[in-house]
Amino acid sequence: MYLALYRKYRPRTFDDVISQPQIVTTLKNQIATGQNTHAYLFTGSRGTGKTTCAKILAMALNCKHPVNGNPCLECENCREIADGSATDIVEMDAASNNKVEDVHILQDQLAYTPVSCKYRVYIVDEVHMLSTAAFNALLKTIEEPPAHVVFILATTELHKVPATIVSRCQRFEFRRIDVADSSARLLSVAAQEGVSLTDGAADMISRISDGGMRDALSLLDRCISVSREVTEDTVRECAGVADNRRMYQLAEFIAAKDIPGCIMLLEQLYKAGKDIARVMDELGMVFRDLMLSKSAPGEHGLLSVMPSDYDEIDRIAGAFTLQDILRCLTLIQECTDGISKTRQRRTVAEMCFVKLCTGAPTAAQAAAVQSAGAAPATQPVQKPAEFKPMGSEFAPRSDDKLSPSQAAAVKKLQKIFDPTAQEAPKSPAQPAPMPAEPKTEPIKPEKPEIPAEPEKPAEKTAAADIAKNQNRLQELLKQNAPAAKSAGAPESRQENPAPAAVPEAPEFAPMPEMNSAPAAPESDFAPPPEEPPAEFVPQREFDTAPEPAIPAQPEPVKNPEPVAKPVPEPEPEPEIPPKKDEEEPVGGYEKISAITPEEWQGILAKVNDALYAAMLEDSTATVSDGVLVVHTGNLMLQGMTAKGTQELERILSQASGKKLRAMVSGEEKDTAAEDKNSAVKELLEKARQLNIDVQIK
Repeated sequence: MYLALYRKYRPRTFDDVISQPQIVTTLKNQIATGQNTHAYLFTGSRGTGKTTCAKILAMALNCKHPVNGNPCLECENCREIADGSATDIVEMDAASNNKVEDVHILQDQLAYTPVSCKYRVYIVDEVHMLSTAAFNALLKTIEEPPAHVVFILATTELHKVPATIVSRCQRFEFRRIDVADSSARLLSVAAQEGVSLTDGAADMISRISDGGMRDALSLLDRCISVSREVTEDTVRECAGVADNRRMYQLAEFIAAKDIPGCIMLLEQLYKAGKDIARVMDELGMVFRDLMLSKSAPGEHGLLSVMPSDYDEIDRIAGAFTLQDILRCLTLIQECTDGISKTRQRRTVAEMCFVKLCTGAPTAAQAAAVQSAGAAPATQPVQKPAEFKPMGSEFAPRSDDKLSPSQAAAVKKLQKIFDPTAQEAPKSPAQPAPMPAEPKTEPIKPEKPEIPAEPEKPAEKTAAADIAKNQNRLQELLKQNAPAAKSAGAPESRQENPAPAAVPEAPEFAPMPEMNSAPAAPESDFAPPPEEPPAEFVPQREFDTAPEPAIPAQPEPVKNPEPVAKPVPEPEPEPEIPPKKDEEEPVGGYEKISAITPEEWQGILAKVNDALYAAMLEDSTATVSDGVLVVHTGNLMLQGMTAKGTQELERILSQASGKKLRAMVSGEEKDTAAEDKNSAVKELLEKARQLNIDVQIK
């Protein structure tokens, strides 16, 4: 049976391993000194020698006669391990044995001692595929395995391996195979197979394999199947890659902004069977080399092309600026990401070439420009806030502007929060020249002088007058009555004054105090110096009803002043409608009511842009709310106008002589068919309502 080249020429000793000198030296020294560890972890990309080194290490650990850390390949153990018949070397694929039960089976086998070898070696490939439970079950085993057990774990995705596993192993990181080492190995294998392999073809295979020796040998195996004389053309045909000359030609077309040339060359590559995604990847590598040549001139070792193409890369880089190269790289990357999400790969690639040639901005640049353009539009809307001193919103209004209920609420609040108003009732000695006399006049109508006095003194004088009148009555009784009665009368009369001296009328004093309490805040309230004190005087609203109306009457006289409001002048308003009419076409666009097929064909005939003329061919147009709606099935036009129709509007405006607003619809509109279907549906609905059975043939 034929054996693949990568299996046939797999290294059997550490000396055969290429591009891993540090790892090889460390492992050889451990074998030579007997200081090997119980667990190893090999990490790195595919085809770098992880599994190969694991098998060589297992062979060297059990070799009976090692040579400088390498297995002798002659002893019985080496031959059994090389043939794969050794029972003490267990190779486990973690991708298919990733359950915790598989780990338990492995743990049960650890108790058995080796049959013929010195160590039982467990090689767990793709260890990152184990489940979390399997990793947890393996922790203690890897940390303290039996003395006759060695674990070798291999993975290409180190970040998926738990840190608890990594810390229990001795880690070795395998790097990618150098192009020079890979080319030398390919030439050696070709010589042993009797195949003619050119240096350029070997170099190209090494670069395409991207540092993987297994991929390089597999590609060489395919090339040998095509021809025993492997050249660069053979490699391109087998690998499905485009010629570098075609990629350089595409870059030159982009520099010259030649859209037809780019699309025609892409068409040729597509018909030749090249994958569109692979073509865009290779074009991205070319622009990557152009970027390095432009930013780091002379550092040709960083380029991915062969030495014979260095001069060509430098020449093409001179046709671009560094900013253009970076923009092209970004657009190619966006195209590569979009190709994997759509079935129209060719259309996406054509759109990318149009953007590359027309200098279209990247997605990030377009978003930045859009946000920058939107910012000024919002700034004029913001009006500077008027400066107002702190507390100005709480400035009290004059009484003439307050309703009776509001005035009452204000005075209640003044009474609660003004300390002077609360202390006023406690100081009766302070005179209060208030017009509250009508309430006290019924008590003593004889003396008109009392109204000018406070309420409390008036009550005391009234009580004193009553006592004097009683004393006069007693004197008259004494003069008219006998002496005997007059002797007892004074006693009885003296008893009456005591109760009558009830003018100790402090009992009645609280009443006037309560009635006068609202008046005290008026006289004692001291308004802020910023306002006239007269504004807070109107206590009269609580005493009499007509008085609050007196200050309210003169104020309406002030209202006529604002009546002459120049603001609502209706006369200048008629000038506004013309402004609205002028503003109706937003941005200067003209609204159209309808368009006929003949008019649309006339506009298409005047389109000067060849690309848009081709895309608009076989399209129709209608009008919706003054906007021109283009119905077309052209996917390229739909893609180009997905993020904006400014360019389409500009071209149609030039062709029609009017500034039009346009949009693109994905399907052609057949209005006649729709009208016909709607009429048929209406007739069927009427027949259903009349219970008429209609059969359509």
